[in-house]
Amino acid sequence: MNEKVEVQIGTRRLVVEMEGWTPIEINALAQKVSERVGQMQSHNTNVADTSKIALLVALSFAAELDRERSAHDLTRRLLENKAEALSESLRDSLKISDTNG
Repeated sequence: MNEKVEVQIGTRRLVVEMEGWTPIEINALAQKVSERVGQMQSHNTNVADTSKIALLVALSFAAELDRERSAHDLTRRLLENKAEALSESLRDSLKISDTNG
């Protein structure tokens, strides 16, 4: 069963329950969101509507997630290509050993 955790993001307090996350992890996430809210507010001083700030924060995290996924996909493809090249090299080496043996 998930535990309900009270967190503070900016000036707002809310109770959240997140499946698969511990209270410590939830608080750490809330802290990251709160920090990003502060950054967005300082960079967008003309935006007083907190819901707009929240949307900017969500967009910021979505962009960050997309960059991380792209980097992960690139790394995965590079590793797959390297593994295939090593496997091919090993097959070639084994063929040479079989013909010389």
